[in-house]
Amino acid sequence: MKMSFFRPLSFMALLFVLTSCSTDSEEGTSQNSASANYIVDNEYNYSQIELDVANLINQHRLSKGLNPLEKINHISNVSESHDEYMISINTLTHALFAQREENLRTALGAVAVGENIAYNYSTAQSVVDAWINSPAHKANMEGNYTHFGISVRIDNDGKKYFTNLFIRK
Repeated sequence: MKMSFFRPLSFMALLFVLTSCSTDSEEGTSQNSASANYIVDNEYNYSQIELDVANLINQHRLSKGLNPLEKINHISNVSESHDEYMISINTLTHALFAQREENLRTALGAVAVGENIAYNYSTAQSVVDAWINSPAHKANMEGNYTHFGISVRIDNDGKKYFTNLFIRK
């Protein structure tokens, strides 16, 4: 009886983890960009795991003949805010993606935005491998982007939350 209960839950958890967000539009979003006032934050101190994730993503892109992505600290700050949000609600989620997208469009002039998130991977290699093995996450990693940001934050239980945002300018 327990097995039949856990199988649907396991499937739903896997499906939840494997989703990713991206939009690609030259027109922007339907939200009122003029009312949003985003300040570009160019200060960010990268941890070793964040640098390793960024390097592994660029290595993967280069292996596919794609351009490497340039880190922008503001994107990492937006990623960090999302990690902190997920930790505060104890859930992995793409909720409020439209707000992050609007921030990057308004503050940096992004014309396309994508997002990969993950939770509870212990190493940079393990999270990047998981993204490569997920069609939606891999599509973001190999997408027509020019810049990216990465944040990894640890909750009180020692579990890591990853947010990786991609943009094209």
